Amino acid sequence: MKRITVVILCLALAGTAFAVGSSGGSSGNASSGSSAAAKQSKAPTALDWYNSGFAASKAAKYQDAIADFNSAIALRSDYAEAYNMLGFCSRKLGDVAKAFTYYETALKLKPNFPEAREYYGEAFLQQGNLAKAVQQYIILQKSGSTVARELLDEIDRFVNQKA
Repeated sequence: MKRITVVILCLALAGTAFAVGSSGGSSGNASSGSSAAAKQSKAPTALDWYNSGFAASKAAKYQDAIADFNSAIALRSDYAEAYNMLGFCSRKLGDVAKAFTYYETALKLKPNFPEAREYYGEAFLQQGNLAKAVQQYIILQKSGSTVARELLDEIDRFVNQKA
């Protein structure tokens, strides 16, 4: 019962974060107070910052998301999911080198983290390294991960664009 309450609370926070993160405001940085985590009356937790960053990333507000994920990591240095999303946002902003660092940290903290491995493979594709992307796919496939298909689809798009 306690676990269900925590899940409901997390979903409520994520909904609030999404509503605030997608409000269409013109601010481009997290210091403007636009994040949901910053608006709470109690000190935000790492999960609060993560949820706020996730909502910002969904709204393609990658700089805001990066600030929130960094805040999550400041509170919890072993937060593999936040490192993964830092990689995602960095990659979306075109900084693939930084993205690799974040994905590698996420995978060091959580070696069997399929979403990080899938994004890591996408980063290799963005860099033009098909062989390394395929290696990530093989790892995902062997582990039985459901996200292996997502990476395979990206590989397919990459190959067909080159053809």
